[in-house]
Amino acid sequence: MLNSIPIYTQQTFFREKRDNVWLFGRQLLHSRVEFDTEPPAVFPEEFPMRFEAANASICDAEGELLFYSNGVYIANYLHQPMENGTGLTFGPFLNAWANGGSRYPQILLALPTSSESTLYRFLYLPIDTLAADNVFGYDVMSFGLYSSTIDMSENDGEGRVVSKNIPVIQDTLDNGKLTAVRHANGRDWWVLAWEDFTNRYYRLLVTPDTILNLGLQAIGDTIPSGLGQAAFSPDGTKYARLNLYLLGGDQYIDLYDFDRCSGMLSNPQHFVYRDTALAGGLAFSENSRFLYVPSFRFTYQLDTEADDVIASMQVIGSVFDIPEPNPFFTAQLAPDGKVYISFGGTKDSLSVVHHPNKRSQACQFSYAGFPLAAYNFRTMPNHPYYGLGPWDGSPCDTLGIDNPVPVAAFEYTADSTTTGVEFFDGSFFATAWYWELGDGSTSTARHPVHVYAQGGLYTVCLTASNFTGSHTVCDTVRVGVVSSTFGSAGFDSAQPAAGVRVEIWPNPVQFGVGATLVAERIPAGLRGLSVVEIRDALGRTVRRFTSPVVNGRIRQELDVSGLAAGVYFVELHFHTGLEPRASRLGGGKLVIVH
Repeated sequence: MLNSIPIYTQQTFFREKRDNVWLFGRQLLHSRVEFDTEPPAVFPEEFPMRFEAANASICDAEGELLFYSNGVYIANYLHQPMENGTGLTFGPFLNAWANGGSRYPQILLALPTSSESTLYRFLYLPIDTLAADNVFGYDVMSFGLYSSTIDMSENDGEGRVVSKNIPVIQDTLDNGKLTAVRHANGRDWWVLAWEDFTNRYYRLLVTPDTILNLGLQAIGDTIPSGLGQAAFSPDGTKYARLNLYLLGGDQYIDLYDFDRCSGMLSNPQHFVYRDTALAGGLAFSENSRFLYVPSFRFTYQLDTEADDVIASMQVIGSVFDIPEPNPFFTAQLAPDGKVYISFGGTKDSLSVVHHPNKRSQACQFSYAGFPLAAYNFRTMPNHPYYGLGPWDGSPCDTLGIDNPVPVAAFEYTADSTTTGVEFFDGSFFATAWYWELGDGSTSTARHPVHVYAQGGLYTVCLTASNFTGSHTVCDTVRVGVVSSTFGSAGFDSAQPAAGVRVEIWPNPVQFGVGATLVAERIPAGLRGLSVVEIRDALGRTVRRFTSPVVNGRIRQELDVSGLAAGVYFVELHFHTGLEPRASRLGGGKLVIVH
């Protein structure tokens, strides 16, 4: 008798556009964000479902919206309740939250079963209790995790829930923090679900045929459960979780290594900070190095590759000194590589980290920097990262799926007063890196730091490689060169007033690239946020950035993408809540050339 052995033909992994459409809105008028363009397109759209915090949606592989949910029911792409999409086990608060949606983030998750299948898994954690511990804290729990299966081939493509309310876990679970990462075979998904107030979690493997519960693993110390968010790094090697337990008490960030073959966590790192946060979230940069933690009044950045991760924690955004501030809530890495952050209150915009692959203020945080078409309340769609393929050459790389040839990309930061440059890899599908740094030096580090012997222009090339092949990209790096200096006495002033020195470089700047503003010798009494505005020849503000004063210094990257060639005026002022020009520290002309 012959045993049948499955044979898989080789196929190339590609990034599906499952997270291409994001939906926001608390009233009838909503915002629809589509990531087909740069910047993303925002459209007003009317439909009945309202979101508060719970929000999950999914598109087909080409980016067309299929279905979504707010934790009350599932709607199809026509914004109608999907057949059999009501009556799901959403917990005892279903009726109370029916008009606005569930009030807790990351309790919903939609996943494809495979690239070829029309079946989708929908996972949900109903909120079963809101027992108060004290006046500031709440013990929010779920008594089980459930799954439904949706077949999008039904009803002429409008979909139907073909099975629902299937128990996956029957246990007391932490609320929310439901996320997923691609299995090392390049097709299946890992999902982790934590027990409430313990150090144990369930490993779930979502396959085309079923959801396998592989049981509990205990790791590290018991962590108090609370409001927060969880995320896998885009390269699948790390997992992070935020728990905000009590107002005025400790907040907890837990970081682990993750094995995509076994679904096991290891190397637990437990970080404690205190900033009286009521709500918050987290998201990784696309190069998997930096972790962003919006924590009510502040947004932090942590370098997960630092020797001392918690010591690398720094504020990159704050609500202080913002007129009519709104606190930060949850975060999500988007298909365009930026990190978007929702607000804890009603707001017609999102905050955004424009360059999350870069360290410190070079990441370019912008408070309320992404306008929406309608008001949003606490909502952020919950998506896994769809750009992660198989772990080529690993023991569980068994399905004949190969990663494509890498796409090499990098960014860098250079201080105008030194010759040191920090490079940040942003390549896709790479497993090895080779840098030619333009002065005869080379490096195989993923994110090298290099000090040049002297300032000038250097051609830097990065070759990114994997099992399939390699790709090289080159860019001109400007080191230690300052093109223009302007002072607070007025535009083009060579003698800055009050001792403040403002530099903008390079200047002129090439169309579609970017410049950097550095201000030094800021008076000691000025603390908090500065504001940088770029105005066109008619005096209209075309860009606005906020940046903190750190050790008497301000550094702000100026994103001029999308601006036409011409002369612009840059103003730096301190945010006092007064008329901006009353607190102007300096500025200058910025010329954009083709």
